Amino acid sequence: MKANLEKYLRHLAGRRNYSAHTVAAYGRDLREFISFLEDYRSAKDPPPGTLDKLEVRAWLGWLARRRLAKTTINRKMASLKGFCRWLTGSGAMQSDPTSALVSLKTEKRRPEYFTAQQARRLIESVDGGSLRERTARAILELLYSSGLRLSELVELNVAGYKAGQGIVRVMGKGGKERLVPVGRSAREAISRYLLARRREQGAFLPAGPLFTGKSGKRINRRQVQRLVGEACARAGDSRRVGPHALRHSFATSMLEAGADLLSIAEMLGHASLSTTQKYTHLTVDHLRQVHRRAHPRSGG
Repeated sequence: MKANLEKYLRHLAGRRNYSAHTVAAYGRDLREFISFLEDYRSAKDPPPGTLDKLEVRAWLGWLARRRLAKTTINRKMASLKGFCRWLTGSGAMQSDPTSALVSLKTEKRRPEYFTAQQARRLIESVDGGSLRERTARAILELLYSSGLRLSELVELNVAGYKAGQGIVRVMGKGGKERLVPVGRSAREAISRYLLARRREQGAFLPAGPLFTGKSGKRINRRQVQRLVGEACARAGDSRRVGPHALRHSFATSMLEAGADLLSIAEMLGHASLSTTQKYTHLTVDHLRQVHRRAHPRSGG
């Protein structure tokens, strides 16, 4: 089964064009499953064709006993289902033992986001002239201006940022490319960052990374998360939120300003409008407040 797993991961990276982060996550989930199966059977590297429904149920029970969050169990289940579908399609399995699996019901949690005022306070908390501060300011401005995923931000190259056109070329999930507008404040912050970077690190190539760390190499996810966390602390926001909160903030601000769902879905790179609709309930409280202030018969 282990050899099949490596082939499957290469398939995701090559044919399906999944990001390195996504492929690594699938790999962790599936190696954990194979390790469980080896312990359950007391046998090394069992062949995939012998996997049955009872063993899959035993694995689900093992996950539940570890008191993992339902969202985590659902993610691991999705990883295994995708692997088993591929094994069945490639002929390594005659039937799929996960075909009847149904995701666990989870509470719909409101995504964490910043109001426009909170986002402004967060961004303006970074106002120094060092390269690190210029990097942080440009990243915060771009995340809020364009609603990028963290993976999309770290994978951006210099050539993908078109300052003159006010757009950024993003490679999204599944290798789908899209163009996203970049606001004036973000463009100014990126310009200041690039000047500081050129002074400190020298010239850079269009094919190189747009954002780099102290070493001059492409910035990584952890570094971006750290920069956002530090900005939150300076802004007095005690919530444990990460870069994705700025993506949610972008969508919420656009909705509150009257943008249509289809346009927002296009900018966010959502394949389905149903994914974008999770943001609509975030604006309900805002709409109620507007109604109370503006409507003569709102009841105050």
